[in-house]
Amino acid sequence: MRAYRQLVTTQLKITLRDPADLFFALIFGPMLVLALGVIFGNKPLPEFHGLGYLDGALAPFAAMVVAIVGLMSVPIDIVTQRESGTLRRLRATPLSPRVYIAADVTVRFIITFVGTMLAFAVGMIGFGVRPIGNFGWVGLAACLGCAAFLALGYALASIYPTQGVAMAVGNILLIVLLMMSGAMVPRAVFSPTTQHISDFSPLTQFVTLLRGLWNGEPWGSLWVPVVVLGVMLVVCTAVATRLFRWEPAGTP
Repeated sequence: MRAYRQLVTTQLKITLRDPADLFFALIFGPMLVLALGVIFGNKPLPEFHGLGYLDGALAPFAAMVVAIVGLMSVPIDIVTQRESGTLRRLRATPLSPRVYIAADVTVRFIITFVGTMLAFAVGMIGFGVRPIGNFGWVGLAACLGCAAFLALGYALASIYPTQGVAMAVGNILLIVLLMMSGAMVPRAVFSPTTQHISDFSPLTQFVTLLRGLWNGEPWGSLWVPVVVLGVMLVVCTAVATRLFRWEPAGTP
């Protein structure tokens, strides 16, 4: 536990000093909500069934923040540390991969969750957005999504051979998943086949869960996204722990 606490403190300081990680995890979401709120406002509109633009878009925006961190920030950062030799130096200590990953996940989880809640806060305080359902349940769902996508990020980092691959594949995955999730483009405009394919996306399920709870749907009607995110969390955690590498592939 002592090593874990020391690592949490160290990783928190490192992350807070990294402009890129800090921006996407903590600042991007609130800035996006603020910008779109200023542009579109939240005036009730007939096409949104009497709701405002942010009333329907705030939950998906929060999911976007988590996806960016899990698919881009985490894998790129971990692979960069591996290539630069930072992880190799840690290998000389009796530190186990589980302790390192646990501490790193803790820090990233806290910052990402805070960034997600700040995005909600900007919409609710700045533009009068109000959830129909219980906001506490929305926060709990955000916790599950943060944990699942962070686990995915560490699993991808364990597989990616280089930083270039992490950036290229990460960008492709992020764009595809964002486009198909309903976070950027309403799924109602998709063809039936595309809608069916998008159902297999974990980001689609996360958006569905957040939006459903935001709109007052009960957990019982949202069991599919809960199961998908739960399985994703368990499987990706196992993969990340088993395949974690201190050094680039091929290093003697």
